[in-house]
Amino acid sequence: MKLRALCLTLLASACFAPAANASVGDLLMPVYDAADDVHVRSGGDLVRFGPKAAKLYKTIAGKTAYVGCGEVGDDDGRLRSMGFMANPSSKIPKRRGTVRMWTQGDYCTIATKQEKRDRRCFPTEDRKRCVRVIVAVTDRGRAFLDQRARTMELGVMTVAVSLAGDPSFKLPGDTLLERVQAQLGPDVVELATPDDTPPAGKVGYWTDGKAGIAAVVLLADGTRRFVRIQDGVYSTNDMALNGLDNDDAYTLD
Repeated sequence: MKLRALCLTLLASACFAPAANASVGDLLMPVYDAADDVHVRSGGDLVRFGPKAAKLYKTIAGKTAYVGCGEVGDDDGRLRSMGFMANPSSKIPKRRGTVRMWTQGDYCTIATKQEKRDRRCFPTEDRKRCVRVIVAVTDRGRAFLDQRARTMELGVMTVAVSLAGDPSFKLPGDTLLERVQAQLGPDVVELATPDDTPPAGKVGYWTDGKAGIAAVVLLADGTRRFVRIQDGVYSTNDMALNGLDNDDAYTLD
């Protein structure tokens, strides 16, 4: 099961020591912006890494990378990547500075081969590389990346709650909430009912202590998204999660 494998990978890496300022989405998707000293220039043709991004740049410096940008379109109310153009063998400069993306789009990515030292990998759709850097170029791209991160949060939360309630799976914490937070960080809140909504920037969950589970998030525009399993019935208003194991929901080209 791909979703369970993703959550277990997170557990083996950052989840037992999540950064205080890292949201669940930050743990899942390597999205960077000006706050991280990563800047988009010339309409997305160039991505500049400033001094504060030196550690990040070391992960790609001097490597042959798959770099490119995607166009985002509206598919019946759902933002989707409608095309991706890339240079599959771009040589990243050894010295930190600017990386040429070779094309333009709503969002851009830099991916390199997976290495043995990688503690986790956010895969490209062909599973051959790990996406190291994602940047939004346009507002549409930013909304698309937000939507993708929230989709992943919903899927991973359902597994995290199940693991936290499994006595055979050893996790730190005395309460279910503490055990879920041990996996996904402090931006997880418990909901009193499956119809409740968490604060913006948080991921909420509800469980009846048995098989009933719900996960709820808010998109940046305030749209409520949920996944719910209750009385043997699965429901969601996130079209990407009509199947929790939809591989495309947990990758990015």
